[in-house]
Amino acid sequence: MLNVASASEPDRPDLDQHSAETVDASSMARPRLVILSGKGGVGRSTVAAGLAIAAAARGERVLAVDVTADGGLAAAVASARTGPVDSEENGFGSLEVLALSTEQSLSQYVELYLKLPIAPSRIGPIARIFDYVATAAPGVREILTIGKIAWEVREGPWDAVIVDGPATGHIIELLAAADNLGSVIGRGVLVDQTDWIGELLADPVTTQVVTVVTPEELPTSETLGLIHRIEHETRVAIAGIVVNRVPPMLGPDGDARVVREQAEPGVSDGLRKALGLAMSRSESTETQLVRLAETGLPRCLVGEVVDPVAAVVAAGVAALVGRS
Repeated sequence: MLNVASASEPDRPDLDQHSAETVDASSMARPRLVILSGKGGVGRSTVAAGLAIAAAARGERVLAVDVTADGGLAAAVASARTGPVDSEENGFGSLEVLALSTEQSLSQYVELYLKLPIAPSRIGPIARIFDYVATAAPGVREILTIGKIAWEVREGPWDAVIVDGPATGHIIELLAAADNLGSVIGRGVLVDQTDWIGELLADPVTTQVVTVVTPEELPTSETLGLIHRIEHETRVAIAGIVVNRVPPMLGPDGDARVVREQAEPGVSDGLRKALGLAMSRSESTETQLVRLAETGLPRCLVGEVVDPVAAVVAAGVAALVGRS
């Protein structure tokens, strides 16, 4: 259990006409399963940790799942600047972190769905055989992971399951695994399992995806491509976009001030270059925000701050999935 204290409000970027839409969480579905994805390095684990902490702060029992098993989610949760809060007295919930590996997913899938307990000593060799089979049969590896997650959503004690999902290059395979594998197999026990998993993922009241991006050209382009693929290759709904690490924006007044300061006599070359870089970065950020706004999806912007997890909580990311 993680005790969660409210985070202080960080400074937010001035985004002028490109500010994120105001999200009324009370009017939105509150999915039990939220899967986050985004290009590596954009702060996906940080956003997942912040979202999980925000849900726990509402009194929910939260399971945070790391499908990459690289320790990023656990580290982000551990790094959160939270104070000692008595969860029972203050109505706060609980937060547990689960890191999924191939061996763990295989063992639990076989036990949960096929009712065949396997001794721990046998898992290693079986997992190696499974790796060989999974290479030749796309979707097999992903069905173990999403199967475990779906089971926790359907059978577990959790009010919310927050998944730190794979990067943009692999999330589609995870989201579409149940539908793809079911169509290949045709019938049998495994198809019965993939059917309900597929329906759980396709239900927007139960499952939604949140994409995480930084306002830079390459991450933005990858995110736009990911959104297109999710909408056309899966049945999973997209809750919205978290734009992470948004720098302070200059705005029209700031741009004019920078130009004036650059032109003033006596300004050093170093300061002139720094001012130019600030203007260039602000313009680039604005361009990427416009591109993301054109998706029509709700967006939540998180500024560059010392405590990124607290920034995610305070920025209202939870409102994207009905939790604020």
